[in-house]
Amino acid sequence: MKQPGKSDLSEYGQLIAVGAAIGLGEAAGMSIRVGESLYADTQQHVSWNPLIMAINLGTGDLDWTGAATGGAITLTVGTGVAVAGSVWAWKATCRKCSQLWSDRKASAGKSRRRKADRHPVDAQARYMARGKELVDLGHAATAAKAQTLKVRLAADDAPGVLIGETIADGARLYGSYEDLHLDIWGPRQGKSTSRVIPAIMDAPGAVVATSNKRDVVDATRGPRARKGTVRVFDPQGIAGSVDPNFYWNPLDWVLADQFGAQERAAELAGHFADAGEADNRDAFFDPEGEDLLAGLFLAAALAKEPITKVFEWVTKVDDRRPIEILSGNGYPLLAGAMSDQYYAPDRQRGGVFSTAKKMASCLKYERIRPWVCAPTVGEAPREAFDAAEFVKSHDTLYPLSKEGKGTSSPLITAMCAAVAREAEIEGTFHGGRLPTPMLMVLDEAANIVRWRDLPKQYSHFGSRGVVVMTVLQSWAQGVRCWGLEGMQALLSAANVLVLGSGLRDSGFLRDMSELVGQHYELSTSVSRSAKNGEKSTSTSRITEITLHASDIAALPRGRALVFTSGHRPTLARCVPWMERDCAEEVRASIDTYDPAHSSPRGASPRLHVVRDDEEGISA
Repeated sequence: MKQPGKSDLSEYGQLIAVGAAIGLGEAAGMSIRVGESLYADTQQHVSWNPLIMAINLGTGDLDWTGAATGGAITLTVGTGVAVAGSVWAWKATCRKCSQLWSDRKASAGKSRRRKADRHPVDAQARYMARGKELVDLGHAATAAKAQTLKVRLAADDAPGVLIGETIADGARLYGSYEDLHLDIWGPRQGKSTSRVIPAIMDAPGAVVATSNKRDVVDATRGPRARKGTVRVFDPQGIAGSVDPNFYWNPLDWVLADQFGAQERAAELAGHFADAGEADNRDAFFDPEGEDLLAGLFLAAALAKEPITKVFEWVTKVDDRRPIEILSGNGYPLLAGAMSDQYYAPDRQRGGVFSTAKKMASCLKYERIRPWVCAPTVGEAPREAFDAAEFVKSHDTLYPLSKEGKGTSSPLITAMCAAVAREAEIEGTFHGGRLPTPMLMVLDEAANIVRWRDLPKQYSHFGSRGVVVMTVLQSWAQGVRCWGLEGMQALLSAANVLVLGSGLRDSGFLRDMSELVGQHYELSTSVSRSAKNGEKSTSTSRITEITLHASDIAALPRGRALVFTSGHRPTLARCVPWMERDCAEEVRASIDTYDPAHSSPRGASPRLHVVRDDEEGISA
């Protein structure tokens, strides 16, 4: 794109010069053309000066001829054309000058905003990765990588997940569709506006986005509904959901794999077991309770019972029906293990069943039942969510939960894990990876997505076309969820680590400061001789820490420290959705779905499944 400058002004001057030359040329040639016409019939003396020629015609010293009439008509038409051309040139020049003035005002305004957005920490960006070092994270290189991976993208799809703009030179950095992200931001520091919402808006395929608030749902569900079906899985009513239009029965997913049903039942039980704090696990009763729960899940699935039946079974230790179901369906070993638990000494049996009851406690809440059970006779029909079909689509799923009594986090975790497993299976039919990548944004992961095996599976997701972005509020939060080794494994598996503002984990920040490293600076010292007073100057090269732990802790809002595989760290400016092309779409979605914008005070709109041909929310 041409930059406004002298070349533009020169172009405008050329337009004016051309118009003026045409007008002057026609005026100067008037007498010549008329004179030639007069001479065509007689040998009259005709002056080249138009004024003298007009006086001679008035006094009769010069005769007007018929040929002169034709010349005058030609001259008049030509002069009119010349005048019109001059007017056009003048108007074009005015328009271009006006545009130049507007562009310069906009450029000056942007420059002022950049200056106002500068922070002291930005000075350290010159010692970090920039320029050619990061060219393979740019738009062109990321798009080329998407082609290499044979990713199916529409013409207007983003080549990858935008990370931010480098402070050093303003270049935009992208994570490719095989990169995995780990974001650690303090509370209320803009992670949703700068990372979560833009990533969802740019996602080319299916999206799973967890949260404990409704803000991300309100901001993105409108635009995502134009790409596919939107489902809000909200058993706790966080987003104002009351009556669901769909349900997800985990037991249907257990039986979807005929030869792996027992393993899936064990995985489902693990998600329920992990909902509690890891520090409170008992070495005997927790594993036993988890095993009991796995057997009950499988029995309920085989008997076509609703998942809520499992909670009923763990409260009735004398009901031996689950053992009969397993034994009658080809699981004698599992039935034997469960029988041993049922016939254990009273205290031992009571401890195992109480532990399993605690793990399955969310199933006792009536408000959760319609979200996980098929409709009964007399209830309104509800669509069953199929994870296998979801991963092939451009649909969006928002699983919502929050901590506290009645939390549905075990179901949220199980749902996310089920979708990820189906994406992995679908990828095997396309050379090992999904042709159109699926995005999973696990916001508030340590609180509502206590996925035990997430650190182990993280690197595997990237090779399957599943882009995972795990968002935490602190390093300690992740350690509390996965343990120190698990959190370190998650950190090592992430290709893109983004540290936002508001962090206070001093030990972790010291480690990050060490990874940023040091840089060289020139130090000048001046000394004066005690004998003669002569002054001498010496210069030496010293090393300085680029970013101290305190500098990272003091990052201002809008700045992020970015670590990417194979590159030195870089300091980046976050790009919130308000500064992107999707801004109007996001604002319109917020205006439609946010109760503060769309409903009278006190009213809470009911969120439901939105299909391609639907708009708005139901009353």
